[in-house]
Amino acid sequence: MDLDSSNTPVVIIGAGPVGLSLALGLAHHGVHSVLLERRSETSERSKAPALHTRTREILRQWGIADALEREGTLVETMNVHSPAGRRQLTLDFTELAHEALAPGILFLEQAATERILLAAVRASGYCDVRFGAEVTALENDADAVHISYRSGDTQHHLTGRFGVGCDGASSFVRSSLGLSFDGATLPLRASLADVRVDDTRDTLPWPRTHNGSSGIIGAQRLAPHLWRIVRVEPGAARSGTPVPDAEVRSWVDTVLGAGSATVLWANRFQFNRRTSHRFRVGRVLLAGDAAHVFPPVMGQGMNSGIQDVHNLAWKLAEALDGGDHELLLASYDEERRHAIGAVSRYVAQQTRIGVRAPRPLRIGLVWLMRIAMGVPAMRRRSLGNIAMTDRSYGASALLDPQERAAGVRLPNPELLTPTGDGIRLYDLLPTGGALVHLDPAPAKADNAPEVDGLPVVRIGPDGYTDPSGLLRRLLGSSRGWIRVRPDRHVSWARAQRPLRTGEPLAE
Repeated sequence: MDLDSSNTPVVIIGAGPVGLSLALGLAHHGVHSVLLERRSETSERSKAPALHTRTREILRQWGIADALEREGTLVETMNVHSPAGRRQLTLDFTELAHEALAPGILFLEQAATERILLAAVRASGYCDVRFGAEVTALENDADAVHISYRSGDTQHHLTGRFGVGCDGASSFVRSSLGLSFDGATLPLRASLADVRVDDTRDTLPWPRTHNGSSGIIGAQRLAPHLWRIVRVEPGAARSGTPVPDAEVRSWVDTVLGAGSATVLWANRFQFNRRTSHRFRVGRVLLAGDAAHVFPPVMGQGMNSGIQDVHNLAWKLAEALDGGDHELLLASYDEERRHAIGAVSRYVAQQTRIGVRAPRPLRIGLVWLMRIAMGVPAMRRRSLGNIAMTDRSYGASALLDPQERAAGVRLPNPELLTPTGDGIRLYDLLPTGGALVHLDPAPAKADNAPEVDGLPVVRIGPDGYTDPSGLLRRLLGSSRGWIRVRPDRHVSWARAQRPLRTGEPLAE
């Protein structure tokens, strides 16, 4: 596939997990794109190895969750252990099973995630992926985005209806737009390494955490014999300085026990908390690390980037189909900045009390967390934060805060068919928007499968039943309507159906 360089619907810059996810999401909505990446191939590093429940819901919607889960390790109940093997904390994500399918954390090397995404993008036939393509100029006018890029010794030019920068924390796109990247580098020395362990230590329970006087060492198993080691200590960042193999092996000995280990890769990095004050200028948008970065505590960075483009893909599709692009793109900027603000504050809090605090306070925090996890409401809130299933959108060009449930993630309960078989709500939803109709009365003969062009999922007699009660609680009634966006967030929940022909999705 080779799109006309003078009429490309969407140009994506950056083929990391966020850019690839956007290309796949656009393909899911039938939108063609060109994806430019200056590297010659996808990453070979493990980098961000955790896919949270909300992100896996998105990737399931786009058809690749099964492929990812075949290669990764899904942890539904996580027991955090000390180096001595003592269980310090338990996170039982199965408590979220009433609202999400197979909740938990999927551990998978980022290299594998990118490889699977790239294969799906290419198989879609909707994206022209160009590696070795370094963007050198970007101009943004009222009608189009003009991009120049270099491939080898040749200069090329693209004109797209829209452009999206998914090109990382040092984003060329963000710089071209003149946007600042406000925030700070935290006073922490952080290092990570991937090591191969071939002896019986490979069977140890994980994750494991050593809470030392000079810092924290963590270990998690990414694949058979492959372990990720992370070391964090107070002090000025030393990003870029080499990490001797002997230093890495000493961390392995501390957290896994003495023995041989092969260091496959090691790096020092910084704990940054930075955000662009805008995620959109005209027809150009930012997503992922190009728009925001925060400390890797709780592993929410890459996940947030994929959630960015989940919000964006359907809006670009509607804009290209004649929708009000100003309204749609403004809502992306507003909604995602609101969501990222919540994630950033949460991660910053966890970093402050769980990493930067002195050792006695860190030890006390573990005990407090164990106590808190014994309180059902606090436990569910903590699990929802980690799983990212509790992320809602604030007011935007598409969301009226006066509407009930506006912006919340639609839960995904298991429904029962009239014959008693189970099926998840998300599996009944189409690619686009939909209506969920709750009515305890028997279905009427004239009930249509669509209302004002939107497919209807009926909850009630002769339809599906919701034993969880989640949809009734979201609606605040046993009878009414829930309008669902293509990204499976709620536009509104109403007792009545004030629909009219041509009503926008957001109203």
